[in-house]
Amino acid sequence: MANRYEYRVCTLQLNRVTFVNGEWQGTVDPAAEDPNAALGSCPTAWDYLNQAGQDGWELVGAFDQPAQEGTHMQTLFLKRELT
Repeated sequence: MANRYEYRVCTLQLNRVTFVNGEWQGTVDPAAEDPNAALGSCPTAWDYLNQAGQDGWELVGAFDQPAQEGTHMQTLFLKRELT
């Protein structure tokens, strides 16, 4: 039987993981009055990746893209084998 995998697509803004497979990762609503508080409530990239690695996830791809007002976003692709 062939190996089977599941995937995560993670969006990063300012080194914070904001969305994973379209789900907000912060503890403060992204529509909150203070967008910096919402962003700051998201896990840092290194904390997120360390935890994901402990759960069997492997980083398999990444790319950088321009966003609004001269900023940029990163997208990370993680996979792990289904058991």
